[in-house]
Amino acid sequence: MEKKKELEDLLVSVSENDDYAFRVFYDLYYRSVFRFAYYFLRNREACGEVVSNVFVAVWKSCVALRRIENIDAYLYVVARNEANRYLKESRTRRRCLSFEEIPISLIDRNSPPPPHSEDAPDSRLIEAEVEELVRRLINDLPERCRTVFLLNRQEGLSSREIAEALSLSESTVRVQIKIAVDRIVAGLRTHYPDLKLVSLLLFLFTARF
Repeated sequence: MEKKKELEDLLVSVSENDDYAFRVFYDLYYRSVFRFAYYFLRNREACGEVVSNVFVAVWKSCVALRRIENIDAYLYVVARNEANRYLKESRTRRRCLSFEEIPISLIDRNSPPPPHSEDAPDSRLIEAEVEELVRRLINDLPERCRTVFLLNRQEGLSSREIAEALSLSESTVRVQIKIAVDRIVAGLRTHYPDLKLVSLLLFLFTARF
């Protein structure tokens, strides 16, 4: 409750053109907006440009911030629109980003993956192999399905928040999440038939990809 009040006070200060408050707001949301834009663009340079445009747009309409009930969903909608506009302009300049051609990296990891060496315990090796397989299975999901799944599992957004951010119905979001889970579990069971379904689901819902 206290954090909610602090956020409300921050938004009020930003809406009053408080430069320091806006800097705090920027630092607070930059990483999440960047990650969200990356789901669409898969290119860091492009994301940097888009995220800058997002916060410029927010600053220009800062007066409206105090009336926004869900600031996270609001920022995701603005980021989605800016990402779509970037892609559209890129196509016009014949520099369209291709989801098939650009290497996919789901998230930045602050530490290197577990070592694949003879000295590593078998359990660590299996865990690392399963995690890498999950990443590949996620990458193979259809674009919208992958985005919905990552927003839910990695960003922790609810079905309602994802629906608002992507202009989808909540039922569509839930269906896409189920499709993603079913495909990932099926892929895991194909490669690791001896692993129990409970273990697969536990790994899937607790690991950060």
